[in-house]
Amino acid sequence: MTKPTNSTTDSFVDWFRDSSPYIHAHRGRTFVVSFGGEAVEDPGFANLVHDIALLHGLGIRLVLVHGARPQIEERLRARGVKTAYIDGLRVTDDPALTCVKEAAGSVRVEIEALLSMGLANSPMAGVRIRAASGNFVTAKPIGVRNGLDFC
Repeated sequence: MTKPTNSTTDSFVDWFRDSSPYIHAHRGRTFVVSFGGEAVEDPGFANLVHDIALLHGLGIRLVLVHGARPQIEERLRARGVKTAYIDGLRVTDDPALTCVKEAAGSVRVEIEALLSMGLANSPMAGVRIRAASGNFVTAKPIGVRNGLDFC
């Protein structure tokens, strides 16, 4: 094992001194982290989850809000379900809703699986991450638009 050079040690100490006030100021705070389904498909997504786990290890409470558009589109394509978009909103009928629920659940399970790995191969490997998931948002019908009932 090589001994770190003084310049390496000095730069780490400087970084730590600079970041310590921010760590202290945000410990116990709640961050909302939102990302789309595209992020989940990205090869670097595990790194993002690792960073999220690191924030948790520093005492930050986290709320993760994820999308699933590409995963939904893939399931719709695979099942041959056709949907319409009106003003950028997907019209989700019963067959499409099945695909939406499956895709959202699949993304959730993937995120939870990565979080359950914790911070393996790091000095914070013992940090335990508890995850609670659910449908914490209640959708409200937007009514009739351009003659189409979105309810």
